[in-house]
Amino acid sequence: MERKRFLAVVMTVMMVISMIPSMVFAAAPSGELGGKLKIKGLAAVGVVVSADYAKVTPEEVTDEDFTFSWSRQTGEKELTQVGTEKTYTITQDDLGCRLVLDLTPVDGSGLTGTLTAKTLEVAATEEEAKAEDTQQAETADGTENAQLEETADNAEGSQDSENQDTDRTEDVQQDAGNEQEDGSQNTEGQPEETTEGTDDSQMKIYTEDQLQVDENGNVQTDGSEKDQKTYEATATVEDSEDQICDFGTVKSDLEDVEAQYVQITNTGNESLNFQEISPEHFMVQDITEPLSAGESVSVWIQPREGLEPGEYDDMITYRTEEGIEVSFEAKIAVEGEDDSSDDEDLKPSDEPSAEPTETPDDSEAPSAGDNADASLEAQSLDVNTGSLNFSDIEENYTQANETLSVTVTNTGDGTVTLKIPKSDYFEVMNEDGSEAVSGIQIAKGDSLMFMVQPKTGLTKGDYSDTLIFESEEDSEVAVQVTAEVSVKEAEQEQITAVKADPESFSYDDLKEGYDTPEATSITLTNTGTTTVSLMQPYAEYFDIGELSASVLEPGDSAAFTAVPVTGLKVGNYLDSIQIAQTSSEGQEDVLTTIKASATVSEVKKIYKLSVTPEELNFGKAKEGYSEAPEAQKVTVTNEGNTNVTLNAPSGKNFKIGKLSATELAPGESCTFKIRPKAGLKAGSYTESVVIDNEQQISAEVKVQFTVKAARKAKIADPADNKITGISSDGYTTQSKITFTAVGAGMDNESPGKGDVRYVPYNWKVINTNSWSSAPYTAAFGITKAGTYTLTVTFDRQKYNGSEWENTGEQDTKQVNFSITQAQTVTATPTPQPNGATAKSAVKTGDTTNITPFVIILAIAAGCIVGVVVYKRRKK
Repeated sequence: MERKRFLAVVMTVMMVISMIPSMVFAAAPSGELGGKLKIKGLAAVGVVVSADYAKVTPEEVTDEDFTFSWSRQTGEKELTQVGTEKTYTITQDDLGCRLVLDLTPVDGSGLTGTLTAKTLEVAATEEEAKAEDTQQAETADGTENAQLEETADNAEGSQDSENQDTDRTEDVQQDAGNEQEDGSQNTEGQPEETTEGTDDSQMKIYTEDQLQVDENGNVQTDGSEKDQKTYEATATVEDSEDQICDFGTVKSDLEDVEAQYVQITNTGNESLNFQEISPEHFMVQDITEPLSAGESVSVWIQPREGLEPGEYDDMITYRTEEGIEVSFEAKIAVEGEDDSSDDEDLKPSDEPSAEPTETPDDSEAPSAGDNADASLEAQSLDVNTGSLNFSDIEENYTQANETLSVTVTNTGDGTVTLKIPKSDYFEVMNEDGSEAVSGIQIAKGDSLMFMVQPKTGLTKGDYSDTLIFESEEDSEVAVQVTAEVSVKEAEQEQITAVKADPESFSYDDLKEGYDTPEATSITLTNTGTTTVSLMQPYAEYFDIGELSASVLEPGDSAAFTAVPVTGLKVGNYLDSIQIAQTSSEGQEDVLTTIKASATVSEVKKIYKLSVTPEELNFGKAKEGYSEAPEAQKVTVTNEGNTNVTLNAPSGKNFKIGKLSATELAPGESCTFKIRPKAGLKAGSYTESVVIDNEQQISAEVKVQFTVKAARKAKIADPADNKITGISSDGYTTQSKITFTAVGAGMDNESPGKGDVRYVPYNWKVINTNSWSSAPYTAAFGITKAGTYTLTVTFDRQKYNGSEWENTGEQDTKQVNFSITQAQTVTATPTPQPNGATAKSAVKTGDTTNITPFVIILAIAAGCIVGVVVYKRRKK
């Protein structure tokens, strides 16, 4: 390559490299949206309004960066969307309302967050709108001190904080005079700052929810608005996914229709006060008490009695004094007293909310033939088989050994209420084996399977029956199935058998000299296939009662009783009670044997006492009580089998009354009373009062009584009030400062009358902020360096026996801290002819150092000059 060409290539490459940084200067804006969005144009009917980005950051955003949503605010929070274009023409419907503009970055724009602006109330003419703007400007101009900003939309970042504060102060002064000219409306909820003439111009105090701290410990704000009151509610119908109270189809007598329940829930953050309602076709429960935020109430709904036949489909709406409506649907179909009048009384299905019609005169009433077909949809049924042929079964069967199925399908245009057939020979059951009953509904296109089996007890013979499944709405809509079965004679084996129940019994707890115990009943059942003639049974140690029957056919039963004979001595007794019959040859055949036993034991003397109750607690009394607690009664019972003689009980700190009796036979009782003695000192008194006897057995009752000393009031020391969390190392202008106020006596969880405590009331750095309830913690940030004092005021409170009351006295605690300026990189702005109105150059967010590229560009230019000079000399 020639030398000249080589130099030309080198210079071209260097020029291209030097031009690369210029590409970034025109990059699109990106980052978190901030600043203030305004609406350009007066809030008057007929005016076209649009978005004003003059004070939106990052700068140079355009309409192409956002999607638009224009809404009409008709209440405190009720919004109705009216437009989605870049501009909006105010209509007569907007008069008296405010317009709200919401901007959302388009996908891929590089912007995050949202912006919202709100106009003043829409006026009828532009002159009225200008007058309202003028009044707003005068109010802003006359404000001496701006309120401290509590939203993060206008919070300044760590860089250029002082310059941005100055810009905002000048912007407010400009806005007050310029809004009349361009018609821009300030964003509601983002008040303008006027920091001129106050030491608070460099200070921002945020609430705890608004403060956020990044990974470097710098204070950030989340830009959220203050909580707004919301009024919302929902209705949920129990056991209904469609949220419909459907009472189905009922007869005209509505007394047996059960109520359904709907749950009303307050989903807002304010209490709701419901108004009384009285729907025409349904009775509903009124909500008489205010419904707090997050709470729910269950209300009942029931059809009104006396509804005429027809279909009713109403929307039930609860309304509140706050303007909220919550609704749900209720429906019912009412049939006439008999099927012949159903078609006449049904209301047309295309009138879901129609009111029941009045009964017309006889001369005007339409005949059943005029409207019967019109009020019913076409019905049709089908079955999968026309016959059910069962296998033969033997006579005397206990259960049919075969079950066949039949499937009924709704092939019509509407729901069919099915009537189940009745048969003397066959049972019709549901698929799960339960009894099928009429009234089952089959939706259009659906099928139901039924199981059919022969009934139990059919005797020998052939059985056939036609099972008709028909519609309850129209008896002509029906399908039929023929069922057939044959019962054959069973070959029986000659069996002689008798079963005893029970097969054995015993008396194991008899004591010598016992009274006759309760007799045992034995049942004998002929479980064979032949008739038996029973003989009267007998036993040695038991008295046997007469048989209730002696001749038993197969399956018949007879009974007799058995009880130990009176006077058996101590010992064990065993008997075999034989159940027999006399055969045709005159011999005795034993059919079954019943085992019977008895045990008689010696009687031992038992001494046992019991007391009721076993414990007495006389509660508590204060020291110096004037009257002892009321005496309580104790009952002593002889639970042994021998007479006992009781001794009088005694006590140390308790007064014991006399026994009502001292000689007790088995099962007898006596009583006495116990009470604490008077004048006992403070302490806990527990004793066991013993009731003994000459037989050296005893019972005791535990008694307890507590005497409490007079309580001394707990008086908290104000010296114990303190402020925690403030660091002695100081903070920077980017720090989040969090502290807690601790009141003396706040840990008194069980206060008594006369106790004193201190509760944090408010705190102050530049301005005063109050607490309404615990926790007594706050956080703030200060963007101006200096030394500050945090002051916390504590209220002195005294417990009156039921609640804490302020005494009117206060105590204050203070702590000093310092704020230093955080290290920042401040860009020096280029002076403009008018600093108040000039706009900054486009910012790209690229901090690349362009100095090396400038040097390369200079070298390239030098090379070009050298080549030109070289060529001229050579010529």
